[in-house]
Amino acid sequence: MTETALPSPTALSVDAELLARLRHGPLDGRVDSTFTHVINVLTGDDELVSLCARGLDDAPWSARVDVDDWSASGIRAGAPVTLTADEVAFGTPTRLVVLMTLGPREWHAKPVGLRLTGPQLAVRAGVLAELLDAHGPPGGMRTPPDSANAFEAAVGAELRRGQAALHRSVLAGDGPGLRAAITQLLGLGPGLTPSGDDFLTGLALLAAQPGGQLPGYVTAAREVVERLPDRTTRLSRTTLREALRGRARQSLLDALRRLLDPAEPGAAELSRRLRPPVDRVLAIGHTSGADLLSGLLAGLRLEAELRGSL
Repeated sequence: MTETALPSPTALSVDAELLARLRHGPLDGRVDSTFTHVINVLTGDDELVSLCARGLDDAPWSARVDVDDWSASGIRAGAPVTLTADEVAFGTPTRLVVLMTLGPREWHAKPVGLRLTGPQLAVRAGVLAELLDAHGPPGGMRTPPDSANAFEAAVGAELRRGQAALHRSVLAGDGPGLRAAITQLLGLGPGLTPSGDDFLTGLALLAAQPGGQLPGYVTAAREVVERLPDRTTRLSRTTLREALRGRARQSLLDALRRLLDPAEPGAAELSRRLRPPVDRVLAIGHTSGADLLSGLLAGLRLEAELRGSL
């Protein structure tokens, strides 16, 4: 089959950890999935690397590329890919090379730090809850009990049970119960990133920040994901693993940074400052953004309770 060569776009920004790995040597892989704004590549190291259009966030194991979208690329799932620190080369039937060496910005997922008191965390949890109630879409973790869709209602009920069990086990210091609750939520729900995973990811991101009181959750979630890697999708597994290291897409980190800002702006001003990053997170998927923020909210409430404010 004859190859069709396409113009070579350049990377605008690259995850610093991904770039460091590529400087140690090339990675071979294949296209795992393609979407309008993302091409996901599965490497021989079983890592999922994402090539994102310019309008998307920086994120772990990803590069933002100077393209509007990938719809004209002709790249298909299964196509061979070679990744180096200089380029990402897609093979037949369409040859596309993404240039990595023309000065892309290195992106770092900077830790936020949790230095707030219990009452401060409770106020921030209340502000985030109000924003979610006002602007978050129904579905996923927020599926109403009286949903007309029987399947969605059943999944929503299971998600709520898992969340309640997780909350109880953290407060009780019940390690086996915590692992059971995480297992119940892992992979629960439809889509590339099921709602249960998105919730666990949001909670993981908060729990992994320095100064928090949820290291037991990080340990338990990591154990469950490593023991049951096939319980969910590759993309969701990769996202959760990175969140357990304090790494997530930039919009979610921006929301977390404003939530954990030690300044005391008052609830109304905090809501105003928080609204832009919350809106960007809510734009992720159909309910993924709201589910991620639901995980952050659950983490804020747990941290507040563990500090004795609730």
